[in-house]
Amino acid sequence: MFKRRKARSAGEQIRSVIWPDRGFARLFSYIFQRVRRMPGSPTSIAVGAAWGTAVSFTPFIGLHAFVGLAMTYMTRGNMLACLFGTIIGNPWTFPLFFYLDYALGTFILQFLGSSTVQAGSTPAEFISLFLAAPAALIGEVFKQIMFGAIVLGSMAWFMMFGIIYWVVSGWRKSRSMRLAAVRKRLQKDEH
Repeated sequence: MFKRRKARSAGEQIRSVIWPDRGFARLFSYIFQRVRRMPGSPTSIAVGAAWGTAVSFTPFIGLHAFVGLAMTYMTRGNMLACLFGTIIGNPWTFPLFFYLDYALGTFILQFLGSSTVQAGSTPAEFISLFLAAPAALIGEVFKQIMFGAIVLGSMAWFMMFGIIYWVVSGWRKSRSMRLAAVRKRLQKDEH
């Protein structure tokens, strides 16, 4: 009943995973709507989304959802909101996040007097060196990325918490006011 008239090929299905058919604006609009309407308190939803976003800054690709869910569970946040928050970390944003983590981590470690490994001065150089680096270099760069990830992830946590809390509580307040107005109008009509 709900099937497509023309079945999609495997290539079309893969392409739609990488690049949504109706665009990213529609995808993010849908996610935003789902987060606003989630069951739970605004604080719980904001905590979950904040953890999902914060762990996206760490270099643990493939483990973001698990780490985010663990942190969300420990802080009594909304698990589904955490999964939506991890969408921030994706193949398009990871290179930027890792370069920012690396640059900030290098700055912090040099400020503290620790030795650092230079792995490129531009994002493109960094990514190419990072992908082609030997295991020893990756270990040293990992330390720099983790220091940066802790700082940037913390900042992202507070920013996402504030944004989601404001959006969810504001939407719920306006919705309750609209429903109260409808109830008031219906009561007037009955009398």
